Amino acid sequence: MSKYTKLARGICDLLLWAALTASSLLLYKLVRPFRRGFFCGDESLGYPLRESTIGSAFLIGVTLAVPTSVIIVVELFKQLPAGGGGRDLAARDKRDGCRLVHRLAQLYKQAGYYLFGLAMLTFTTILTKLCIGRLRPHFYAVCQPMLPDGSTCQDAHNEGRYIDSYTCSNANVTDFLFQQLNQSFPSGHASMMMYSMLYLAIYLQAALSTRISKLLKHLLQFLFVMFGWYVSLTRITDYWHHWSDVLAGVLFGVLFAWLTSVYVADLFAFKRWNRTGYSANTLKKAQVSPKSSTKSQSNAAAVQVAGNGVPPALPAYTFGTLPYLAAHPAQAQYAQTYHNYGYVP
Repeated sequence: MSKYTKLARGICDLLLWAALTASSLLLYKLVRPFRRGFFCGDESLGYPLRESTIGSAFLIGVTLAVPTSVIIVVELFKQLPAGGGGRDLAARDKRDGCRLVHRLAQLYKQAGYYLFGLAMLTFTTILTKLCIGRLRPHFYAVCQPMLPDGSTCQDAHNEGRYIDSYTCSNANVTDFLFQQLNQSFPSGHASMMMYSMLYLAIYLQAALSTRISKLLKHLLQFLFVMFGWYVSLTRITDYWHHWSDVLAGVLFGVLFAWLTSVYVADLFAFKRWNRTGYSANTLKKAQVSPKSSTKSQSNAAAVQVAGNGVPPALPAYTFGTLPYLAAHPAQAQYAQTYHNYGYVP
């Protein structure tokens, strides 16, 4: 793939991410949520209004800055050249300087995968909020609903009635609180924070290798996930969401973190050979028909007999393993000859 083709693909991916993000903003600004009614005397809607422990600005800052910063640092750390000296040092520096564009492309790809998953999650969360229209636990305290006949839920004759036509009479709260009253399900804080922290933990599992301590990486993963869990729990204790809203948000975050890491970013592609040490680009056996396979083997044998009479011997330290054949494709046709002498998977 040429560099111009890669550049075009990168620009196309960026435009797709921008379109999805813009769609989420338009959906949030232009579409009115479903207006759900309530039962007078519903205790789940009678909690007091409290200030959020984790505000929306802090949430957006963390979900955008922390994972992207960690990804950038890890990618740069992975691609730093090894130490050395002498004449090899100058050649290595020249080679790494030429690969600067490749390094930046890797950073762009990994950060872009994360942001694309975040955009998909944001769109899904907003769409669900608008379609369900569930009332928040502090609905009575913020709205102070008044029925069309001027009565309220405090009147005895309205006890237990389902009310779908009402107006909010509380003039001491902001318009933002009124707009957020029926957007409780699912929790946006829980979904976004759990997605960002869990995706970061999965990314560290695939990309980071710590030589100081094996448990250091796992400790970082645990702390990231626990921070996302803590933010989710604060939405219940702050009375901004019901427990089921937070649970749904956490499940949304876990689902999208898994889908993005496995199917979009494909973080574990390099581990598909499972500890064999081979990469995804290892030589693959060509698919041929039985007739063509027999014919090619006969031709190869005839060529060798005509030459020196014996097949070429592979080095003793390889025993016919795939790495040697990948480095010497001309001898790949003799892989079957040495198959029983080595650890060919």
